[in-house]
Amino acid sequence: MNQGKLLSLVTLWYLAFAAAISLVVPIIFIEMDASDVQKVGLILFGIDVLYSLIVGVLIGLTKQPLVYLFFFPIIYLLGVHLFFDNYAYYFGAAYTIFTFLACGAARK
Repeated sequence: MNQGKLLSLVTLWYLAFAAAISLVVPIIFIEMDASDVQKVGLILFGIDVLYSLIVGVLIGLTKQPLVYLFFFPIIYLLGVHLFFDNYAYYFGAAYTIFTFLACGAARK
């Protein structure tokens, strides 16, 4: 993969959406004074899983570089450090697996 393709507008969009899901969504839930159960249930098991699957399918269908699959889990780990307890680090590996499985299922 050439460096020009990696430093493109598409890359910035993937980074922006990953940052929004990983950092902005937890801030919104904290400001809404959501309980820990609501945060874990809705963010970790709902929004993040859905986003991982959508990104995997999108990258698989458009045959974009696989490095984009790592953007969300890496930024997610930063968000976990800021907003969640230590158990949530394990979800980063699960989201990486979900994105790769969705990407593999979408590629032909």
